[in-house]
Amino acid sequence: MKTLIAFTLLALVAVAVANQNAKTLRYENVQEGDGSYKFAFESDDGIARQEQGESVGEEAGINVQGNFKFVADDGQEYEVQYVADKDGFHPEGAHIPKEYVQTLSRL
Repeated sequence: MKTLIAFTLLALVAVAVANQNAKTLRYENVQEGDGSYKFAFESDDGIARQEQGESVGEEAGINVQGNFKFVADDGQEYEVQYVADKDGFHPEGAHIPKEYVQTLSRL
């Protein structure tokens, strides 16, 4: 589970590093005192991400939902919607095989 999250974040960083001349079009970062947050950014090279999370107690942790998109080397735009909660990380995207998402949900 943590490996998938780390891989996803590394993929975003790799794409972001590929175009270091990209300009930030939008940036938002709000941290609330109750543990909830939201952030978003978008750059002129097609990368965008937004996420929001809310604390649901010490045992349950944080419920997170968000999405990110980027343009890959093949010129295609990829977008992933996700939820992360006490049951794990649940990504959805046209390029992600449904079998993988179903297997991931059972972990």
